[in-house]
Amino acid sequence: MSRAVSDRVRTEADVIRCGAKTACQDGGVGINRQVRRSWDLLYLLTFRELKLRYQDTIFGFLWSLIRPLLQGAVMFVVLRKFIRINVEDYHLVLLAGLFPWTWFQTSLLLAVGSFAGNGALIKKVYFPRFVLPLATVLNNGVQYALSIPVLVILLVIGGYAPNWTWIIGIPYLLLVEAVLIMGIVLFIASLDVYFRDLEHLTDVFVGLIWFYLTPVIYPLSIVPEKYHNWVLLNPMASLIEGWRSLFLHNQLPGAEMAPALIFAVAIAALGSLSFNKMQGGFADAL
Repeated sequence: MSRAVSDRVRTEADVIRCGAKTACQDGGVGINRQVRRSWDLLYLLTFRELKLRYQDTIFGFLWSLIRPLLQGAVMFVVLRKFIRINVEDYHLVLLAGLFPWTWFQTSLLLAVGSFAGNGALIKKVYFPRFVLPLATVLNNGVQYALSIPVLVILLVIGGYAPNWTWIIGIPYLLLVEAVLIMGIVLFIASLDVYFRDLEHLTDVFVGLIWFYLTPVIYPLSIVPEKYHNWVLLNPMASLIEGWRSLFLHNQLPGAEMAPALIFAVAIAALGSLSFNKMQGGFADAL
């Protein structure tokens, strides 16, 4: 086991034990205190994960920007220069979709195994289990939020300028995407405790199927119009187009966001119900 991984395991265990101990000491003080302690634990896990991920690296946080930028550069060369997708300012169109998709995909792949991969902690220490996947989702969300200024610089260089719509649009889209991701993660991560193949199925489905069914590397405008309504039934398609419309056209999301909103609420409810029903058996299953 590498030093970084060992440090990460020890730190996470210490943080959770600390949070659990505090929660036990507060038992009987009141539910508000318990909730506050849970959020304190979530905060510590989120930002310590962010710190430990880039520990002992030269570029540190820049790695979270380098990967999507390099991926975008390769896709731009292949799709624009070789396959010759004829889209104006294609590099910006691509990055405006790729950055939010990276948050979605990375969060799913890392958080789906958050319960199954922390069996020792779940067995030995009491703490709110939901903080494990939520910390991963928020950690990647913070990285996405910090990458937005990079996109802004590229947009300004390309002749685009943000306006007041971003003040409303960015928090709104961040919230919708966070709820969507967390609902999916809670549902699959809870099932994954009992059916471990789900981690691999999720990797294949998200990376090889869902990615190409979502207008990430291509805009919806180049899809034949008769298929638009079908494409937009994909919640990530309407969400990615919402980000793209905001960044490139300063347009607030409209009715086309309905599939993402409906799916986010539905999967959040399903994920919460599934998690609450199954978490009692996590320790025995692990």
